[in-house]
Amino acid sequence: MDGTLWELVGYVKRSENRTRALELLKKPMLPSELGREMKLSLTHASKIVRELNSKELISCLNENLKIGRIYRITTKGTNVLSKTK
Repeated sequence: MDGTLWELVGYVKRSENRTRALELLKKPMLPSELGREMKLSLTHASKIVRELNSKELISCLNENLKIGRIYRITTKGTNVLSKTK
């Protein structure tokens, strides 16, 4: 498990946008809000959300909705983020 954790730390550290997204997602928000905060297009913000979600670093709080999904950092994401500093 420890090796996997460090692989995720490396994955997050390779992208300033991933690191910043995890920081911002300490507060639940929509991908559109994340994009506005990061000054990114909705397409790029959605891609970051999709990638972080697939690695279980963030989770969707309302999976049943197609529009208006809200995401938040997971415990795993918080652990990875703390090791990036």
